[in-house]
Amino acid sequence: MNLNAKIARKMRVPIMYPIRRNRRNPLTMMIKAITIPLVAFLVWWNGLSELERYEAPIEAKAASIGMTTEEFILISSVVEAESDRGSDADSYQGRILIAEVIINRAYESDSFPDTITGVCNQSGQFEVVSNGSVVADRTNISDAAVIEAYEEWQAGDAPHVLYFNNSGYNYGTAYGYYGGNYFVTVP
Repeated sequence: MNLNAKIARKMRVPIMYPIRRNRRNPLTMMIKAITIPLVAFLVWWNGLSELERYEAPIEAKAASIGMTTEEFILISSVVEAESDRGSDADSYQGRILIAEVIINRAYESDSFPDTITGVCNQSGQFEVVSNGSVVADRTNISDAAVIEAYEEWQAGDAPHVLYFNNSGYNYGTAYGYYGGNYFVTVP
């Protein structure tokens, strides 16, 4: 019998031994619960062809870039409504840049709300939201443009465009004219 046990016996104190439980760590279980489905999703998403991604369910498109379905539908709808809705490469680049404006505002600029929803719904910013035409059907083309814009932003390859309009360059540094809109960067 060790010294602590002898003292505890004399004082009539129950001896406390560490209890070994066979329970799993809740944090580890939570991490596994999140990680395993995420890895499975990414393996599935990365295994899709470009056409399969283009036609994937909206929930999968949103998850592929870490947005909620509601955020993805909103940004894609704004992109579609603000674009010239053409089918050429210039129109597609315009859609990407509209999405990059929204993403840059939400994630890079202190002058705008810090969420996609906040940026899209900010008073005086997107006429298509204030006049209700944002409910125009989003398309797979605008979905693809949002995904491409997010991936460019995440890789650090996106231009820092913060504003666009269809009437000319009136603020900031001219970036380019695509899809019927003039895009500008602001240092």
